[in-house]
Amino acid sequence: MTSKQQALETDVVILGSGLAGSIAALCLVRQGLKVMVLEQGTHPRFALGESTTTPSSLWIKVLAERFNAPELNNITTAEGIRRHVAPTSGVKSNFGFLYHEKGAEQLARSWQAVIPQAEFSDEDLGAPQSSEMHYFRQDVDEYLWSTALEAGAVGRTECKVAKLAFHEDGATVETTAGETIRCAFVIDATGYRSVVASTLALREEPPRMRTNSRAMFTHMTGVKPYEDVDRGPKPLAPWSQGTLHHFFDGGWVWVIPFGNYKGSKNELCSVGLSYDNRRFPRDPKVSPEEEWSRFLADHPSIVGQFTDAVPVRPWVATDRLQYSSSACVGDRFWMTAHAAGTVDALYSMGNINVFQSLATGVRLVVEAFQKDSFSKQHFQPLQRLTDNLLRFQDSIVYGSYVGFRSPALLELWFTLWGLTDGARVREVLKPIVRYARTDRMSDLSSYDARPEDVLTGFGQSTELVHAEEALDLLDVCCDVMRELEEGRATVAETEVRLREAMESDSRFDMHIDAITTGLGEHPWIFEPLKRHGIKVYSNAFLTPDEILTLGVDHEQEPGPDQPARPSWQQERKEFESQAAALLEQLDAHRAQADELIRERDASSAHAAAVAAELAAHQDQTAALIAEREASRDLVAELQQDRDAWRERASNAEAQAAPSLASRLKRTVRGLVRKDRS
Repeated sequence: MTSKQQALETDVVILGSGLAGSIAALCLVRQGLKVMVLEQGTHPRFALGESTTTPSSLWIKVLAERFNAPELNNITTAEGIRRHVAPTSGVKSNFGFLYHEKGAEQLARSWQAVIPQAEFSDEDLGAPQSSEMHYFRQDVDEYLWSTALEAGAVGRTECKVAKLAFHEDGATVETTAGETIRCAFVIDATGYRSVVASTLALREEPPRMRTNSRAMFTHMTGVKPYEDVDRGPKPLAPWSQGTLHHFFDGGWVWVIPFGNYKGSKNELCSVGLSYDNRRFPRDPKVSPEEEWSRFLADHPSIVGQFTDAVPVRPWVATDRLQYSSSACVGDRFWMTAHAAGTVDALYSMGNINVFQSLATGVRLVVEAFQKDSFSKQHFQPLQRLTDNLLRFQDSIVYGSYVGFRSPALLELWFTLWGLTDGARVREVLKPIVRYARTDRMSDLSSYDARPEDVLTGFGQSTELVHAEEALDLLDVCCDVMRELEEGRATVAETEVRLREAMESDSRFDMHIDAITTGLGEHPWIFEPLKRHGIKVYSNAFLTPDEILTLGVDHEQEPGPDQPARPSWQQERKEFESQAAALLEQLDAHRAQADELIRERDASSAHAAAVAAELAAHQDQTAALIAEREASRDLVAELQQDRDAWRERASNAEAQAAPSLASRLKRTVRGLVRKDRS
């Protein structure tokens, strides 16, 4: 070792200081571990992953409570970010989806899915207290980075890894600055350029994903709210107060404004264009600026939003976005979700993967230090969870890209997204709600037994669905879409087959028509709720019985002039009393139904007797008809005999007439002679 080299020791080295790296550092420090974070860049810096969702925010709440990191709660609401981070992130009250046809002046279809806990307000600078967010990443990332350092993590910026090596008793990280850092465990949160994946040759070629997309993106000023330029019917919620998706045959555009509420001091807007890479591969001779201009020229119904838009940073263009790894855990390492693989920005699912896997990953790292065991086997639940999250995301996104061919087909595929997203919320919400009442950490960590399954389901089922069951059904649906992609089926045929596949398993409570109707005819999937915090989540996603069972008051807090609400135990008794009354009514209805069944059976017996009598009469009638027909035949035969006898008599008479006349003459002559004599 030269005089310029330094030897450092720590428990955990984290590579990368984005969302995953800084949150992991904060949580681990609060659990008593020594952590060093190495960042090859500096803060503030540009980053994608700007849109949050209800599941992603709920998982941050889990991390904040479980690992004693309350500072994380400041990035779970728009108002929290405005007060504690910076007034530069936007609000997100809805998912907006618009479908555009090439050359059309007006959009073809629109859908809107409201985020249940969002509340619109222009008071107190207008930031909805419970809204989801559009993260202005350079400020949010810097907040998390500085918070981790203040908590006790050691940080290095502009620090590049020159060499990474794993040993039986630990790992060694050598930096280009001459530092050698020895640690017991390495967390790689570097994303696409993963140091661990490169060192251990873990990247899969080609990646395992069905999705094959590419993108170009930048930040702009001058992007107009779409509700100001569209001449069609206005939405119930402003498009600009949500993440806007412009869909077209072949891809989609995202529009994520940061200055979309009164009081925001950020005029920037994140804009990106994503293409189906199989149908529209990148031409290296065409710049992203030129490709963007060509796209707008082909879609007049979109261009109005960008007539005054100006990029403030160079466009970034990618080749295929998807990448995957053969493993994300091993002896003494863990690659966070975004380092292990990625799919696409569609539906803002990437941050869900990051935060959900952090909840399991941080726990397993802490347990590894407690047991002094860092084997790959110990981290297998995290491997299964990460694989399932990526597989799930890939399925939903892949089907959407194929569905972009038709708004009707896309609407049907939306059903899967709506059903699965709601189920994801339910499964993370229930332990949070229970913990809010009991304050028992065991309630908040109830998902530990099966972390790989707490990712999806279908409908409002109260039971956790095994991931393989849901993922296998999604595979069947994706296979149907692949037939269309490969030209082996038409759009109309695919719609029929997709519906059949979606309805093929009765275990999944899939109200397909209800959701497509809600998306297509009514702009809001969920009724807007004027409440805050955990209660609003509960009302939107949990049944009344679950709310009472989990002990959460599902009504608003009483005002100063209102009587206090009864306790949850009293409400539970009232609920049980109502249930008993309903059961009595049900028994009465059942008795009435039994009587009707008996009357029906008696009527059925009488009907059977009448039917038998009728059948006998029918048989008798048939016999009489047969006899009549036989009589008719006999009469015909007798008539024929009569006619024959008449003819014979006539002939005989004709033959006998001359002889009789001669005999008569002779007799007369004889009598005459006799008389004369």
